[in-house]
Amino acid sequence: MRIGELAEKSGLATSAIRYYEGHGLLPAPMRSGNGYRRYAESAVERLRLIRISQKLGFTLDVIRGLFAETGGCSYSKTFAEVNVRIQEVELLQASLAEQHQNLLKLRAVLAHGLATGEKLPCDLSQTE
Repeated sequence: MRIGELAEKSGLATSAIRYYEGHGLLPAPMRSGNGYRRYAESAVERLRLIRISQKLGFTLDVIRGLFAETGGCSYSKTFAEVNVRIQEVELLQASLAEQHQNLLKLRAVLAHGLATGEKLPCDLSQTE
């Protein structure tokens, strides 16, 4: 199929398809006699996997590393990368929980100041 058809089937812009191809995420397509790219049907599935992986927070470098030469994914590599990503998400959740608590404390200080007319202290370390 030509790039326009692949774009339609995958829901991606042709520029995104060329980008993925140029960065080694999508195998280089065959070229027809007139130079048009000719993609295999498997390219639709590959693009779907790339998009899902990106939504899960994997970088393009990691995604590239997951694909074997045959176009399939390695279970062991994918499993390892999923574990790394879970750890990253857990750290982010902990950081966000801490930020949330600090924001709640700051809001309480601000609400108190608004209610009492007290000036806002310049040192907000009490919110940490």
